[in-house]
Amino acid sequence: MIWLNGDIRPSEGALSANDRGLLLGESVFETILLAEGRAQFWPQHIARLFEACDALGFERPHDAPALKDALVALQSHHGQKARQVLRLTVTGGATGRGLVPQNGGAATWLMQISDAAAAPAYLRLVDSDTPRLAGNPSHLYKTGAYLDNILARRAAVAAGADEALLFNQHGRLACAAAGNVFVQQGRRLITPPVSEGALPGIIRGAFLHAASLAGLQIVEGLVGRDLLAKADGLYVSNSVQLIVPAGYDAGPAAAQKKQGHALREALSELS
Repeated sequence: MIWLNGDIRPSEGALSANDRGLLLGESVFETILLAEGRAQFWPQHIARLFEACDALGFERPHDAPALKDALVALQSHHGQKARQVLRLTVTGGATGRGLVPQNGGAATWLMQISDAAAAPAYLRLVDSDTPRLAGNPSHLYKTGAYLDNILARRAAVAAGADEALLFNQHGRLACAAAGNVFVQQGRRLITPPVSEGALPGIIRGAFLHAASLAGLQIVEGLVGRDLLAKADGLYVSNSVQLIVPAGYDAGPAAAQKKQGHALREALSELS
């Protein structure tokens, strides 16, 4: 079952073949971890979604409390498990063809729940040839245009890795295919600024707002390949896996594994 434009209904045949999210990728979305039924970082996710809707000109007929009520109603059909994922998608709707449709119409609001596997203990990384352009305004929002991320991840898996690192036109780190990246240098965690092409991720924002976690100072900074090569540890964050140790090696060093556990524990208190 899904929630679509205010109603709970079966997923089969739910969307119009003329929906602009399907035809043009004109959509924004949030992926939210449900831990024992509780939506993690819910206010931050909804605020980012509303900001993206405003940027794309999508109407907002549902406020945050209404969306929370919709989530509760949808959960009654799925039950509560230790780890589930809520996907909340807003598209341009079936409002006409063309880059700028002439017909008026409503946006499509869609909510889905699916089971989530446990977060991995470690992510093996490779560098991607797919560029992540610094200054691209679409990178400010989580949109349905995910082809670059898909190609980068597929190439990483084909190379025997788990995740890909994407670099901008200046040769500096922007992000991972599905997450932000933190580089440990001594007692600091450095993450690329949004201006480098990084998505303003929810977990990234929580870390930066805290300013320090698990004994590490959290800062933004430019990350070149030289800094990556001499990093004391790498970590990838996203809303489903939260924070995971990562690197180019087959597995984490003991110190990195311990630090990653401490970061996850500290992050759990912020949600």
